[in-house]
Amino acid sequence: MYHTKIKVGSMRLSDFINKYQDQEKFMAYCRECKNYKSRWSCPPLQFNANEFLQDFHYIYLFGAQVIYDAETIKSADTPEKIRDITTQTLKEVKNKLANELLALEVKYPGSISLASGGCHLCEHCKRTDNHPCVYPEKMRHSLDSFGFDLTAITSELLQIELKWSKDSLPEYYTLIHALLTNNLHENILENFKL
Repeated sequence: MYHTKIKVGSMRLSDFINKYQDQEKFMAYCRECKNYKSRWSCPPLQFNANEFLQDFHYIYLFGAQVIYDAETIKSADTPEKIRDITTQTLKEVKNKLANELLALEVKYPGSISLASGGCHLCEHCKRTDNHPCVYPEKMRHSLDSFGFDLTAITSELLQIELKWSKDSLPEYYTLIHALLTNNLHENILENFKL
């Protein structure tokens, strides 16, 4: 059905912020999203994004390409099949990627990961009921909720062209997660499995 390919890029976080963050522009997109104000992982954040980022010196970006085989692309011949395959595969890979990054947080104390898109640990996020997150130890904020330009990051830093579903399943999708840390880590992908 699919296989995955991981690309990793890293930068000093201050340079990354200067180059890729435009909160005003990207928060406008977030406000149009159904997850806005309805998931704890998404804007508006309950803290100052810039103050949060100041605690870290480096960022590692993990681009996970979910690459479909020709048979799967051909079988996705209705909007429903495209949606179902997309939902199933992206959820599987996103969960695996999130778990690998949680393991990196343990391996590199003081680091924290950021996820792609909104959190989907719960069917119904408690934020809509004004209750705290049920899984604060696992929930991670979305990379885009900090106002980062994911398209530019993906193409410039990871050399991946983003693909989107229109009337057919694309050749691949890309999920972008990150790890914020205070030190550079060689061999960060050692024992990393998707």
